Amino acid sequence: MAASERLLAFFRSEFAAEERSGFARLKRVPDSRVEETLAWYQSLSAADKASFVDFVAHYAHGTYGFVVGAPEIDIQEHPFCSRWGDVNVRFPFRSNRNVMMLRTAVSQYKMDRPRSVPSCVSDDLFQQAESVQSIKAPVLRKRVRAVLNQFGFRKTDEYGGHRCVWDGQEFEVNVDFGSRAAQLRYGVTPSDFRDQARGNRQLLFEVALGMGLGWWNYIVEANMNDAFLLFEELIKYAASLPRRMREAA
Repeated sequence: MAASERLLAFFRSEFAAEERSGFARLKRVPDSRVEETLAWYQSLSAADKASFVDFVAHYAHGTYGFVVGAPEIDIQEHPFCSRWGDVNVRFPFRSNRNVMMLRTAVSQYKMDRPRSVPSCVSDDLFQQAESVQSIKAPVLRKRVRAVLNQFGFRKTDEYGGHRCVWDGQEFEVNVDFGSRAAQLRYGVTPSDFRDQARGNRQLLFEVALGMGLGWWNYIVEANMNDAFLLFEELIKYAASLPRRMREAA
């Protein structure tokens, strides 16, 4: 089997393992995009599910193939690519579990009410938004540092990468709290690929399964503890991914 085929088979098996678990980790990711994409996937026919999984394997190959020196592939040529990239297909599965969207909904509702005009924000959505206790950046930073301390956190480099060591592997965990689209964005960069794995090439569980980008936008009081337990799990997944890819290739 050629190297590319072995790598594609590896990523298909990663998706299959998560599906056998009932999507145990994906369902815990506090990201509305992940929730919407997973709901869309589960609505598909068996044939379309197979096409979806094959496409996301190609997507992961195209994104992370550099780790094992795999040849580049053009994911645009895959027949499922246009559907996967079409935001309209996810629209029926849109999620309200998005802190930024809920904040906007509250502001819009409060602007409409004094003007005595019908609001585009329903009473139910306003009440949901008002009840959510989102977590602010200072608390998120403390919780991130507490997790990184479990990975032998040593220092933050000049680029903002938090240098860590776990299971004999050195890597950076890059975390951003300043996005308008997410409360927390993260990615993992093994030290061997510091010059290659920046931007969208940072290693992520969500990207490997074609479900998200590591842009967490629903960290609230009710799920914060579990979110950071998951954060630890997904750092381990990303840090060990190069080794597992090499073994498979």
